[in-house]
Amino acid sequence: MLDLKNDFPTLLNNPNLAYFDSAASTQTHKSVLKAMNNYYEHYRSNTNRGEYEISEKASIAIDVARSQVANLVNVPTSSIMFTSGTTQGLNIISRWMKDYNKVLVTEAEHNANIVPWITQGRSIERGNLLVMPINDFDGSIDMYELEKLLQEHANGHQDLLVSICATSNVTGVTQPWKAIADLSHKFGATVCVDFCQTVAHEEIDLSETQVEFAVFSAHKMYGPTGIGALYSSFDFDDLYPQYFGGGAVEQVTFDNVTLKQGVDKHCPGTPDIANIIGFGVACEMLKYVGFPTIYLQEHDVLKHLLSYGVDVLPNCTTYPMEGFKNNIITLIPDRGHSADVGMLMSKTDVAIRTGKVCAHPIVDRISRGKGIVRISYAPYNDEEDCKKLCQELQSALLKVK
Repeated sequence: MLDLKNDFPTLLNNPNLAYFDSAASTQTHKSVLKAMNNYYEHYRSNTNRGEYEISEKASIAIDVARSQVANLVNVPTSSIMFTSGTTQGLNIISRWMKDYNKVLVTEAEHNANIVPWITQGRSIERGNLLVMPINDFDGSIDMYELEKLLQEHANGHQDLLVSICATSNVTGVTQPWKAIADLSHKFGATVCVDFCQTVAHEEIDLSETQVEFAVFSAHKMYGPTGIGALYSSFDFDDLYPQYFGGGAVEQVTFDNVTLKQGVDKHCPGTPDIANIIGFGVACEMLKYVGFPTIYLQEHDVLKHLLSYGVDVLPNCTTYPMEGFKNNIITLIPDRGHSADVGMLMSKTDVAIRTGKVCAHPIVDRISRGKGIVRISYAPYNDEEDCKKLCQELQSALLKVK
């Protein structure tokens, strides 16, 4: 097992910290920070508005970062739009799709893929929001039931959007998103996939399995906060901009405006230059390290956690029942509330997440409103982290009444 802590400055500067909240935000890799600081220290300037050298360099850096992001998921550079993150991406998509008759989601969605649809007046009761349940054994959806729903509500009418998270931030389960996309397309539906919890753990090739929209965030994949990507297979010229401003226009008079073409017309104002650069480097780092290596490193972390008894902790039940998926371990306290566990753990050097983790419907159901205790690990966690986590969490769970 590699010792990677020195590659992540927050962990290096906090040697006693056992960080197990990577599903909320991973730590930022030193190469990302180096690239961002290099921009701020050596060519800090605005893009696309200056003809001087460092402005040209900043503009080129944006183009390079876009190609790095596109390369990570194997799509054309022109199909990638920068956003502030997955939440903004899903909000933009919801506005583009507001005239669709129905939207289908899964029960395990993050609030970011629920709230935009509800605020459009959609609901289960009205019949324009369809919800696929997950089973408690392995956290998956029933593909046969999905096919029946698609046959009933889509069937070639081109007005159903299937919008799902590939990997749940509650269960850690990755749904068979490729099969879901293929099946949805068979019935004429449009598909949007949230890869927020997937992109740092497995290879995603959107050239093999086509989806109309995909979103993900840099801060879940060792990059900076406040930046993400929206992929669309549609021509950006055919999509209506949701924001307007200087950088997205070719010409403005008091009588008329001419917008730029392609993705540029959707990106008004000054881009988040440093974060975009950092995002690109994070994508490049993932490609360089390779997903087989990441998998093996995370598997080693899980082995350490199991050796210290994470699966037999007192006063809790694991979810889903089948066991742990990807890098997420979800526990439901048998006694007390998850907030009690969180309060006790806050007095330790162990970082975990408790509560509804921004996925209220599924957490409310499986925990009967008491919330969950979520452990989420990454390749930088070592054996000492795992030992400390299990010891402190066991002590906290035993104290909860």
